[in-house]
Amino acid sequence: MQKVREMRAEGIEVLALTAGEPDFTPPRAAEEAGIAAIREGRGKYTPASGTQTLREAICEHIQQDIGLSYAPSEIVVTNGAKIGIAQALLALVQAGDEVVIPTPSWTSYPEIVGIADATPVLVPCGPDHLPRVADLEAARTPRTRVLLLNTPSNPTGVVYPEATLRELGEWALAHDIVVLSDEIYAALTFDGAVHRSPLAVVPGLRETSVWIGGMSKAYAMTGWRMGFLAAPEPLAKKIGALQSQLAGSPCAISQEASVAALREGAAEREAMRAAFESRSQLVVEGLRAIPGLECAMPQGAFYAFPSLGAYLGKTEPTTGRRIDSGDDLAELLLELDRVSFIGGGAFGKPDAFRLSFAASEEVLREALRRIAARLATLS
Repeated sequence: MQKVREMRAEGIEVLALTAGEPDFTPPRAAEEAGIAAIREGRGKYTPASGTQTLREAICEHIQQDIGLSYAPSEIVVTNGAKIGIAQALLALVQAGDEVVIPTPSWTSYPEIVGIADATPVLVPCGPDHLPRVADLEAARTPRTRVLLLNTPSNPTGVVYPEATLRELGEWALAHDIVVLSDEIYAALTFDGAVHRSPLAVVPGLRETSVWIGGMSKAYAMTGWRMGFLAAPEPLAKKIGALQSQLAGSPCAISQEASVAALREGAAEREAMRAAFESRSQLVVEGLRAIPGLECAMPQGAFYAFPSLGAYLGKTEPTTGRRIDSGDDLAELLLELDRVSFIGGGAFGKPDAFRLSFAASEEVLREALRRIAARLATLS
């Protein structure tokens, strides 16, 4: 992504399909509420865990969308979902503890676990990109403390079915393992896929585990830095106390905007979801039309995660560069065709790459054309 910024700064046109950032604007109500808060001088410190009004709105949101009941005292508003994950881990683990992460997974998870002084244990999923309890059990040790789940998944777009969530949740409960459930893409599902939270499927997890959400993805409020988590009150208070020392409090203006988005932004959220659903079909059809490229249809989020399949080991004739991974292809396409995406090595699957369809259909069609043309030259 930094390379793309540098190239664009030099005036080079790049079709960027890298960032996990919606190409939409926030709900109008959120923007207006933020402007009003600025004009009325409400940009002051707030309680460390967020305003009472926003925490009440989050409780309503989680109840309506996820089917989980929380009190405002069990909510912590954070400066983005990423720091919410980090603060939860800082409160849950200590040196020597292990955090199990099914892979492919978001690139930041292992790094955040390391920041918390714990050890990430990466457990490959099956061909369907779903974790298997047998594999998790084989990786479990007496130091296993947390299971980090992400559904809908970045980078694969898979939505965990209820049966899988029940198996995972019951396994975690049986072994006193906390589930840290990152559901930041919960509202972005496609073609009838239904998002379920493991904390709702296995109710016992509600009293032991942490639910993660936020405004960045489904409300296109990435730069507003608004995440939130829900946890049993003693743990929520611990995380809130930690946040008071690390950040003081979340951004007051963004909190005002988030209340408006949660309570008045449903129509715009649905319009964005529908656009992503349409783009997912466009992108996957385009990728599948390339002979030898394999790509499952994403059920949520806004990423396609194709495997290179038959192209591994082939060579680009003009440069002589051999394609042994998705990372190799990403470098080649950026250099020769000005198309950027992220190689699968960063996500724990080197033979794949992640293509974000948070871009216009015009950009997506042209990027697909360039990818197909380049792959056709490999031999």
